[in-house]
Amino acid sequence: MTTQAGRLGGGALRSLASLLDDTDSALRRGGSAGVSVWSSGFPALDDTLTGGFRAGELVLLGGSQGNGKTTMALQFVRNAVAAGRTALFFSYEHEAHTLFERLVSMEAAERIPGEVATVHDVRRALESDSGGLTLEDVLTPLPGALPALFALADFGERLHIHESNASTTLPEIRRIVDEVAQLTGEMPLVLVDYLQKVPVREARDGDTMTAAAEGLKELALQAGLPAVAVAAADKASLGAGRRMRIHDLRGSSALAYESDIVLILSEKVDIVARDHLIYDLGNAQRFSDWCVVTVEKNRHGRAGVELEFHKDFTHGRFHTDGQEVKERLIDERVFVN
Repeated sequence: MTTQAGRLGGGALRSLASLLDDTDSALRRGGSAGVSVWSSGFPALDDTLTGGFRAGELVLLGGSQGNGKTTMALQFVRNAVAAGRTALFFSYEHEAHTLFERLVSMEAAERIPGEVATVHDVRRALESDSGGLTLEDVLTPLPGALPALFALADFGERLHIHESNASTTLPEIRRIVDEVAQLTGEMPLVLVDYLQKVPVREARDGDTMTAAAEGLKELALQAGLPAVAVAAADKASLGAGRRMRIHDLRGSSALAYESDIVLILSEKVDIVARDHLIYDLGNAQRFSDWCVVTVEKNRHGRAGVELEFHKDFTHGRFHTDGQEVKERLIDERVFVN
């Protein structure tokens, strides 16, 4: 038997001896022997995930409509490139200019304390007749917008946005990933918004969700990158008082099996125990300003962790300095007339 890596059935066959040799060589060169990790930019989440998103992992970010899934997903991408990494955002929902408007306001709020331009301010300025002014001229009157623009320009070559549609299939996603890797010299963090819109031409028994999840997981493993996918809820299963769980995602059986990490985003006011609301009516308003990220599945670490982050949707972001939830949360809310 040889200790060299071989090929079997299209996969990589390696002996433990060759793996030991490669690991030792990597350490001797002063490098890391582990997989590459991309920070989410949210310290509490990174601590729970023991560093962040790992190469070869499929991460799902689920939640009900309007809870901020795209906001958090775009923030993951922004945080990655701001830290010097490369990221690729496949947007089946929004045009690139819409995401750019959010990025300007997000970046201003991240870098400058105090009042800065909101997403609506930026949108209004960019969608008005400019009279031939430059981008810098248009953004200069908006507080914090110009420094944000310069910051975005600094890492602009590392952030790639793809306006995806019905022709953006799994093979096309892989082709674009390879193109970005060739341009930048490294594999990107891949973000797909959202999973259920990835077109699958051929699927066993018409199960497109299984095929999409399997395809993104295979991409993560083969390309050596983390694939983060926004996942929509099955609205029919979310009645009043229900807390969203992994089985509420469309195609849940396949998603639960294929994914390495599942993050569920919820409004805190919707899932906190009733006694926190009935005895202090002011809590309802305070809790409505927070979202809870439940680490529902974590293949390589703690699961069942509840983290809360303060919303700043006027600037298209969450505050990154979150913490574990102190209040008691429930699975089902009991409503009393």
